[in-house]
Amino acid sequence: MCSASSPSPTPRASSKQRDRWRRCVTATDAALGESLGRFFVARHFAGESRDVVRQMIVAISEAFGERLGELDWMDEKTKERAREKRQQVAYLIGYPSSWRVYDFSLDKKVYAANVLAGRAFEVKRQLTKVGKPVDREEWQMSPPTVNAYYDPLLNQMAFPAGILQPPFFSARSGLAVNMGATGETIGHELIHGFDDEGSQYDAKGNLASWWEPETRRRFEARTQCVVDQYSAYEPLPGVKINGKLTLGENIADIGGLKLAFRAYRALRKGAEERLVADGFDEDQQFFLSFSQSQCTKWREERARTLLQTDTHSLQKFRVNGSVTNMPEFARAFSCAEGKALNPKQRCDVW
Repeated sequence: MCSASSPSPTPRASSKQRDRWRRCVTATDAALGESLGRFFVARHFAGESRDVVRQMIVAISEAFGERLGELDWMDEKTKERAREKRQQVAYLIGYPSSWRVYDFSLDKKVYAANVLAGRAFEVKRQLTKVGKPVDREEWQMSPPTVNAYYDPLLNQMAFPAGILQPPFFSARSGLAVNMGATGETIGHELIHGFDDEGSQYDAKGNLASWWEPETRRRFEARTQCVVDQYSAYEPLPGVKINGKLTLGENIADIGGLKLAFRAYRALRKGAEERLVADGFDEDQQFFLSFSQSQCTKWREERARTLLQTDTHSLQKFRVNGSVTNMPEFARAFSCAEGKALNPKQRCDVW
């Protein structure tokens, strides 16, 4: 399971206890996530939002299919298996198709009793699944969660309504803006099915070697470029990004942004009018939206911890590291050749 555009999959450090209302919301989400989610969805994810995201997913999936045909390092047998895996990916958008029923009582006066009742319900729910077919429509996050994931065991991607909000997504935003932020997230999660870890699982989620040996060797040779690129970044004096630790997420960031850009261009092909916002054309809006969705500020102590433990690069380098490998970015902003964001050599995996 992999996070995408949220600041980090690990809890934030804090010098004081969170406000009570925040703790209560977290506890309610843990015990009654889908009941809480129904209210959130009704208020913040109604109307055409789900259909817009579905259209984006289809376009990005098709872009991946096109990209497969262009790869010179992947043999035809492996490509065919990759196409099969792409076609069998399950996409969960916004909220469950049927809401979970929580059949336990709450005590308005005793918090601990409610926590125990919620946990007992969840344990029972999990045990009743033993011996039954796997439900690929089951969510592993509640609708209000600001995150996304790909599960290789289910070949499943999920995008809760919580992350399908500004600055990541709005049904009222232009396509370039939505594709730069949420489109990259969708592409990111799809690439996770074919990165250094996800590629070890087949279309049905089985741990299986479905890549031809020579293709695997070529893939690993290309990923070394990504390891070297990110290992050279030094966010703090004397502390560099661990290129091996962050490899899977970096591959997904780069590949996801490429897929989103290709899909955005395909959907806008032949458009009679090009949108300009504050002097920025659509290509520029795409990259600005991507970068704004990653805006984060860490205290130095926290940043130092993340550099040692997080499988994601720090956000600044998730952005710079990705656009560095896209000549489309350099053209959009007229970056001189040889500069940091327009190098003569780029990493090309997905």
